[in-house]
Amino acid sequence: MEHLNEAAEGAFIAHYNDKSKVLSLSHRLDAVEYDDALQEAKDWASKLPGVAKLVGDGVLFGPDRMVIETLAARARAWELLGSAEVADTLGVSTARVRQLEQRPDFPQPVATIAGGRIYRRDQIEEYAEHRPRTPGRPAKAQPEA
Repeated sequence: MEHLNEAAEGAFIAHYNDKSKVLSLSHRLDAVEYDDALQEAKDWASKLPGVAKLVGDGVLFGPDRMVIETLAARARAWELLGSAEVADTLGVSTARVRQLEQRPDFPQPVATIAGGRIYRRDQIEEYAEHRPRTPGRPAKAQPEA
């Protein structure tokens, strides 16, 4: 995204996922009561100078999704999985996991290290619940006569 730096101006954390074309902006809210936090969350993006300008210019169209979490929720560590654990969770081989990683609907890794990609368990379990599956083995290609 060519406007990434402009959009990220004033955000606490900004991350752009090239593969999914999703811009994620994070911001800390300063509110004690839930209703105040909710209202501030609704308004915060428009207060970021870069985002406000890009929305005004028609480059961005506003949030598709908003997640509000408390500091206590944020402090809980994610359960992380490597390829072998992902394969076990999905009931497939690690070779099949590598194939699934190419699908746009497969969860993005939270990190890539020398040993491979690392995923969040909750995202893999959600994918396992909703992934499209066709029963049986894929048909073999017919030899040409």
